[in-house]
Amino acid sequence: MLKYRIRKGDNKLTQNPAIFLIHGYGSNCDDLFSFAPYLPKNLTIISLEAPLSLAQGSYAWYHLYPEQNGALKSDLNEVQRSLELITNNIKQLIKKYNINKMDVSVLGFSQGAILSWALAYSKSEIVRRVIALSGYIHESIDTSDTPKFIGYASHGITDEIIPIKMARDSVFPISQKHSAIEYHEFNDGHNVSQENFSKMLIWLERTKL
Repeated sequence: MLKYRIRKGDNKLTQNPAIFLIHGYGSNCDDLFSFAPYLPKNLTIISLEAPLSLAQGSYAWYHLYPEQNGALKSDLNEVQRSLELITNNIKQLIKKYNINKMDVSVLGFSQGAILSWALAYSKSEIVRRVIALSGYIHESIDTSDTPKFIGYASHGITDEIIPIKMARDSVFPISQKHSAIEYHEFNDGHNVSQENFSKMLIWLERTKL
């Protein structure tokens, strides 16, 4: 079982809806958990921590390897192992905390957003909503079918870590083709601004069951 932090939903439901938080490269489960006080109180919030230790308090879901042109490459087999690990942990935690398996969302930032898209497309029987912040859809993901989930995606125009072009080439076309996917750009870097976060909260409220 991965390390995680949890805030249980505050309501009278037998089974709570939940959001699973998937942090970025070099971060940890405390990072996105800082969102928890501002997320809807009815949601159980679970922030997962990646298994690969890079340094003290710094973790990754899969390694990144620099290429000669300055780009970063990943091992798809390692990525797939991370997806299965996250999926298995989500399934275990759904049972452990009696979560409504029909109302599970994943929220990822950066590397976590890339994995969130992969989870949504490959595990649509688990994921109802995806929130992908400062990420993109990897070219290995088949996006030809109509999404069986709904999504909110955002990206900073001046992002220096994952250039805006990567989101415009992968996420934007999907949002134009399918109304279930919202895509927004903000005058930000590799971060989540207050404006972005507020728009995401409105989307969460509008798309709740």
